[in-house]
Amino acid sequence: MKPFARMILVSSLALAAGCVSRIDLEHWKLEPCDAATTAEIARLVEKGASRDGRVWNDNVSHKEWERRQYELRDGTTIVSESSPLRFGTNTVCVAVAATSEGNYIQIADSMFKTTEILGRHRAGWGYILPCAASFGSGEDERLVVMKAPRTYHNWSQVYVFDQSFKCVWESDEIKDRTGWRAVVSPSHPDSVFLYNKHVACYRLVRVNVHDVTAKQMKGAR
Repeated sequence: MKPFARMILVSSLALAAGCVSRIDLEHWKLEPCDAATTAEIARLVEKGASRDGRVWNDNVSHKEWERRQYELRDGTTIVSESSPLRFGTNTVCVAVAATSEGNYIQIADSMFKTTEILGRHRAGWGYILPCAASFGSGEDERLVVMKAPRTYHNWSQVYVFDQSFKCVWESDEIKDRTGWRAVVSPSHPDSVFLYNKHVACYRLVRVNVHDVTAKQMKGAR
């Protein structure tokens, strides 16, 4: 096979496998919690905290998900769906919408969710949706969604949406598909934590790009 033809074949296979660059319109990071913060978040999870209408954690069995599935007019199947979440001036439901082209994270109006679809973002083939939460305030309010990106792989990915329902950041894959919980702590009201007792505790932190660039330039001198 000629080198050029081989390059086309490899590129085609990569696209077929879903190898696309992850979204990074805004800059966020999953910052590991220290021991004291991890203990605090673990206590909040045990107490069933974060029931303020801005946080949803999946407590439904796989069998129940199958019973709740429904189809939209365009043939899209809603595989899993959150309870209503307050996000800005909206109350929304976050769902995994399955199509023949792949699965999407779908954000819809909680009252008219079959017709008022506010945003969709392509997010692999996995359909497990362990948690979602809105956090921050004013123009800085964001919606974080965790979803399994691949079928039959024990990984999750974190997605951040802005108030126009556009995905502005995707994380790298992290371990476990089902054990994650979103938590908003009274100690950090403008942050959100992602906790999994078998893996880690992370605080989702926005990165100031100007500070990162300045540090890189300083280090290069």
